[in-house]
Amino acid sequence: MSANPEFIATRPAPGGAPVAASDDSAARSLTRAVAVVLLVIGGLAYADWVLQLFLPVRADLMTSFISELGAVGQPHHNLFRGADVTGGALSAAGGAVAWLYMRRWALTWSSLILLGVCVILESILPLGETLTFAAVLPKAGTHLWWERVSEPHGVVSFLETVSFLVLFASCTAALRRATTRQWSRRLLAAVGLAAIVCGVADAALTASLLVGGHASVLGLVQRVEVTLTALWLAAAPTWLVRTHTDEG
Repeated sequence: MSANPEFIATRPAPGGAPVAASDDSAARSLTRAVAVVLLVIGGLAYADWVLQLFLPVRADLMTSFISELGAVGQPHHNLFRGADVTGGALSAAGGAVAWLYMRRWALTWSSLILLGVCVILESILPLGETLTFAAVLPKAGTHLWWERVSEPHGVVSFLETVSFLVLFASCTAALRRATTRQWSRRLLAAVGLAAIVCGVADAALTASLLVGGHASVLGLVQRVEVTLTALWLAAAPTWLVRTHTDEG
């Protein structure tokens, strides 16, 4: 007489739990752990500009775009581009694995995946030249802003900004509905909003540079913005994954 497959699949394990249920729980725990690791590392890698603190580069902390670290012909540009590709890929993979684990908050995870793809594309389409180094600063009155923002790197940067704004809004809303403490939601929201405020200042300073040739403290503001964004990316989506339960 042939064995009953159903009986075998749900046969109690020595500890008393059904084998199938135990295996499924282990698989889900592994998926969750992988998502958390990818999200944390990918988020922190968003601030890979910190490598310039330990490397001889021409880009200035106070006045230069972060993207200029990977511009054509710059020292260690391949390292910075490689770090961007790695970080973007980890974030995109983390978003995909998180979706597989949770099966909810689709807008949050799709926005994160898009952001990761944009980071990768930015590194593949680097700046062809530096804009903030003294020798090539645009002269006042030349109005080169459209030429700069319409190039592939500028378009991808714009899409990256939009994807982060959507990610921030959707993830913040999801955290409000999840079982998270109020203080943690407020802290994450404050970090994200601070990054957005710095982003607005960054845009204004960039416009000033492209129209009038004045870099001012653009580099410093952009590095603060990117660092805050990286901290939020490493914490908020991860928190959402950690608070999820099968019943939730």
